Amino acid sequence: MTVNTDPFVRAFLTFRSSLLVAVDYQNPNYTNSAIHRERLAQLEKARESLLAQIPAESKTDPNVGIAEVLGKLAPKNADDVALQRMEWEKVSSLIRAGRSLEALILSAQPLRLAAIANWIKVSDEALTSGDSEGVAEEVRALVYSRLVDLGVPEAIAARDVVEDANVVSAWRDVLLGAVEGAASVGALGRLYKVDPAGYAALGIEETLSRDVALDEKVQRLDRLSQSEHPAPALRY
Repeated sequence: MTVNTDPFVRAFLTFRSSLLVAVDYQNPNYTNSAIHRERLAQLEKARESLLAQIPAESKTDPNVGIAEVLGKLAPKNADDVALQRMEWEKVSSLIRAGRSLEALILSAQPLRLAAIANWIKVSDEALTSGDSEGVAEEVRALVYSRLVDLGVPEAIAARDVVEDANVVSAWRDVLLGAVEGAASVGALGRLYKVDPAGYAALGIEETLSRDVALDEKVQRLDRLSQSEHPAPALRY
């Protein structure tokens, strides 16, 4: 992961702190109605501030880079074709002898990986499966994973693009959920998976009871506001 998620952590924590200040706002010189209006104003200001810090939805397909990496394994000349054919024949012999294709991939070097990626579609394993495209896709995904393990620069770069896209998307979902009321369990679970350090920095488990109470206060404040006049829809 190459994304710096510290700004997202700060945005979330600042937002939650701002909500806490808003819902508990008091002023002895204000009437109840004035206090209510000030709480709502602070609440909306906190939401607007967080909205301005939410990352934009990515328009880039992260799988394009992976496809390009695998595409470079295609033979470039007759010699490459011959070498890959010979390597694939070795792989086929090992499979017939009882070795699993997955195990072979996990220990393969670039030439063998190229042969597997380019010959799998016409292999007996794929053609007799009833889903040759599906088998080929799974095998090529394993090949790509092995290229990452081997430290192939193009594969590492493609992996970083995928990981970064997943991290930004997860944070976007969590922050949008926070604006709309509360981040869902699903969104937080996804964040924990792709950015465990960022998730831990939020202190969700430590502040759970306080956060539940805060969310209830925000919801009551929103309901009071909506009963008086419908609030405009947030735009993002």
